[in-house]
Amino acid sequence: MKTRLVLLFSFMLLIFINTTECNAMPTDEFEELRNSIRLSYADSPLDGLKFVNALIETTDLTLEQKIIVTNYKAWFLLETEQLESAMETIVKYMNMVSQSNEKDLMYGYFNISGGIYARLGLYEEALAYYRDAMPFAQSRDERLVYQTENNIALIKLNLKRYAEAATAFEKYRDYAHNNKQTLNESFASNNLALALIGLKQYPEALNIINQAMRLQTQFDYTTHLAASLILKGKVLRFQGLLVESESVLNDAFKLIETKQLESEQLNIILCLAQTYEAQGNTDKALDILASVESYTLNHAHFETQLSIAKLTAELYEQKQSYAEALSAYKQYSLINEAILTRQAKVNLAKALAEADVASKEVRISELTRAEQIKATKADAFKDLTIVVSICLVVILFGSFIAINSIDKQKQTLAKTLEQLSDTQNHVIEIEKIASLTALVSGMAHQLNTPIGTIVTASSLIDDYMEGLEEKFKARELSSKHFHKFINDTNSAKELVISSINRLAGIVEEFKALNVSIHLDKPMSKIQLPSYLKHRLAPYSKHLGKQIEFKIHGDEVAITSYPTILSDVLKTLVINSCEHGFIHSDQGVVEVTIKAFTHVVEITYQDNGVGINDEILHEIFTPFYTTNLGGNHLGLGLNVVFNAVKYNLRGKISAESCKHGARFVISLPIDARLIDDTSY
Repeated sequence: MKTRLVLLFSFMLLIFINTTECNAMPTDEFEELRNSIRLSYADSPLDGLKFVNALIETTDLTLEQKIIVTNYKAWFLLETEQLESAMETIVKYMNMVSQSNEKDLMYGYFNISGGIYARLGLYEEALAYYRDAMPFAQSRDERLVYQTENNIALIKLNLKRYAEAATAFEKYRDYAHNNKQTLNESFASNNLALALIGLKQYPEALNIINQAMRLQTQFDYTTHLAASLILKGKVLRFQGLLVESESVLNDAFKLIETKQLESEQLNIILCLAQTYEAQGNTDKALDILASVESYTLNHAHFETQLSIAKLTAELYEQKQSYAEALSAYKQYSLINEAILTRQAKVNLAKALAEADVASKEVRISELTRAEQIKATKADAFKDLTIVVSICLVVILFGSFIAINSIDKQKQTLAKTLEQLSDTQNHVIEIEKIASLTALVSGMAHQLNTPIGTIVTASSLIDDYMEGLEEKFKARELSSKHFHKFINDTNSAKELVISSINRLAGIVEEFKALNVSIHLDKPMSKIQLPSYLKHRLAPYSKHLGKQIEFKIHGDEVAITSYPTILSDVLKTLVINSCEHGFIHSDQGVVEVTIKAFTHVVEITYQDNGVGINDEILHEIFTPFYTTNLGGNHLGLGLNVVFNAVKYNLRGKISAESCKHGARFVISLPIDARLIDDTSY
C-alpha cells in the first residue's frame, strides 16, 4: 500500500512538472494516469474519489481527458451512494461531451444515469437510460455491449420480466465462459438462477446454482458462493423441502458470519425467517428477524429491508401481538418514506444542475457579447461621425435592456426553482413525492425552448456586431448597412423579449400546480343535484360550443368546499370543449350522482372523441398533453387531480369508455371527518 502511494505521489509530481511545459497531457501518460485511478479505486472507492477530485483541480487536461476523469468521478460517487452529487456530476459530464467531437463518450452519461435510477428503485427510468446507452456501446466495443445488455437484464429482473431477463443472463454467462471471465460467469449464473426462480422453473434453477457453486468453490468466490447457497435454500423452500432448505441456509449463515460478508447478511436473515415461517415456527422466525439492527436504512439493500419489516409485521399479526406489528409497520413506512425522499432529492439535484448549466451558458454568451461591444465602441469613437456614434449608443442601449431582462428572468427562474423545492418538501409530507420526477422533467422541457431561443437571438446580435465591425475596418460601411444592422438587431431583441414573456407565462401556469390546502372559505353543505345544475348552466355556451348538460341521480348532500368543486367541474368542461368537441360545435355532458354510506360518486361523461385507452394512465401527469401545438402545458387535469385529492379529500380517475371521455370523482359525505394526514 505504501509503495503504491509513493508511486502515485511520484506520478502526480511528474504530471505537475510536465504541465508547466505544455497545456495537455500526452496520451501515454494519460493512460498511466487512468491505471493509477483504477488502482486507487480498488483500494477504496473513497480514495479513488479523492484522487480524481485532486486531478480535476490541479491537472491540465484536454477536453476529452477531462470528460473521462469526470466519468470516473460520477462512477465513484455512485459506488459510494452519494447519488445527489453523482447526478450533478453526470449532468456536467453530459454538457462537456456536447462540446466534444467524441460523441460516443455519451455512453457514460446514459450508463451512470441508469445506475443512479436503479439504485433509487426507479426501474422504468433506469431501463430507458440503459437502452439509450446501447447505440453508443455498439459503436465502441463488444465488452460494453454485453455489459449494457446485462444491466438491462438486471432491471428487467427487478421489473419481474423474468423470461426476457433469463434469456439475456444466459447469453452473458455463455459469453463470459467462452472468454474465460470466471467472475462474470459466476455473477451471470446467480442472476440466471434468480430469473428461473421467478419463472418457477425450480429444477432448472437448482441445476444452474449447483454448477455455479462448483465454479465459485474452485476460484474462491466467497461472496458469490454465499449468494448461491441462499438461492438454493430459497428454491428448496419453494419445492416444499423445508428441512433441506433450513440446512442449506444455516451453512450459508455460517459462511457469511465467518467471512464477514456484510452484503449478504440481510438476505440470509430474510430467507431463514421465511423458511421458519413455512415450517410454522413463528417464534423462531421472529427471533432471527430481531437480530436485524434497529432502523438504520442501508440504501443498497432497501428492498430487502422493506421485506424484513413487512414479514415481521405479518408474523406479529399472526401472533395477535398488535403493538409489535404496528411498530414493524411503522418501520416499514419510515424506510419507504426515506426511499421516496432520496428519490426526490436526486431528481431535484438533477433539475438544479441542468438549470445551472443552462444559466452559465447564457452568462458566457452575455459576457462575450459585452466584450465585443466594448471593442466595437472603442474603434467607432476614433473614426466615425456623430451620427454613427448615436446609432451605436442606441444599439448598446437596446442590448443593455435585453441583457437586463435576461438577468431579471434568471432571478425569476431561481425563485421558481426555490418554490419548486418548497413544494417538493410539502409533497413529501403528504406522500405525493413519487410524481416529482415527471414534474421536474416536464418543467425543464418547457423551459428549454425559450431559453434556447434567447441564446440563439443573443448569438445573432453578436454576429451582426461582428459583421458591422468588419465592414467598418474595411471602410465599406454605409448608411444602408447601418439601417439593416439596426433592423436586424431590433428583430433579435424582440425575439429575446418574446421568449422572456413566454418564460413568464410558463412560470405563471406552473404556479397552478401548487394547490393550497389553506383555504379562505370554510366548508359548507352542498345539495349536489341542484348545485351542479346551477353551476354548470352558465357553461351551456362556452368557448364557442353549444353544450347540453344532463344531471341526474341520487338526492344527496355533502359537506365540502363548493368553490373548489365548481372549479373542478369547470376545468372538466373546458377539457371537453378543447379536446372532446374539437371537431364539433355541439356536445352533451352527462353527470350522474350515486350515493353510498360514506362517499358519493360523481360520474362526468361527454360524447366527444374520447381518450385513447393507452394514455388513460398519463392524463393526470403534469405537462402531459395531446395538443402540443396549442400552447397547452398539460397542467389542467393535474390541477384537477390535486384539488380533488388534497382539497376535497377524495379520488378521481379516468375510465375507459366506448364513446367520449369519462371521469369518476369519489368524495366523502363529510370532508370534515377526513383526517388531513390520512391522504
